[in-house]
Amino acid sequence: MPAGSLVAFGPGSGDPLDSNIVLATAAVRSQFGVRLATVYAPVVDAVFGTGGARIQVRVVAPDGSAAYLSALRSDRLARRRDGAQLLRNRQINVAGRARQQLADGLVDSRLLITLAVLARLHPLRIISFSASGPGASGEVPLPAALITGSGHDLSTGYLKSLVTFLHAQRPPFLAASVRTELLADGRTALGIDFAEPGPLGLLSGGL
Repeated sequence: MPAGSLVAFGPGSGDPLDSNIVLATAAVRSQFGVRLATVYAPVVDAVFGTGGARIQVRVVAPDGSAAYLSALRSDRLARRRDGAQLLRNRQINVAGRARQQLADGLVDSRLLITLAVLARLHPLRIISFSASGPGASGEVPLPAALITGSGHDLSTGYLKSLVTFLHAQRPPFLAASVRTELLADGRTALGIDFAEPGPLGLLSGGL
């Protein structure tokens, strides 16, 4: 994150509602008390360290905790609906645990939309979905996926076309990271990772 985008809190600082995330160090937790979780930033995106050195990465709710959690619940219902559509898509083969995550509405809407578009270009196998950071709340959508070709490896030409397509997207559909990974069976897989926190309400019109 650019240094110019960071805001340091001190004893005289106001609330963090102008930020997207807040790094809840011991000092920040002490300054805001229970309001940090109940009013300003109800969802934990990642946790690093333990004890007094623990730092929580919390998602700021600009309209208040209740409004944000309500929007998050509505978003999950939409993600569950569209995840079910992907499971019925004959162009997409989904591994065991990833199937349940799609059915439960746990997958980030940016991934759902991106995978639906990629499947129109070539059959895909979804190997896994994962969180962006350790210790994330269960409410946080999974923003990362590992995919490969359905029934075969990704050819070099097709892999390049996928990477080119993903790099050509614009926010909020521009992935933070697109990487290749060699699987245990020797196949090449493609990792797609979106930055957090993700926007809510992208699936109001469906896939």
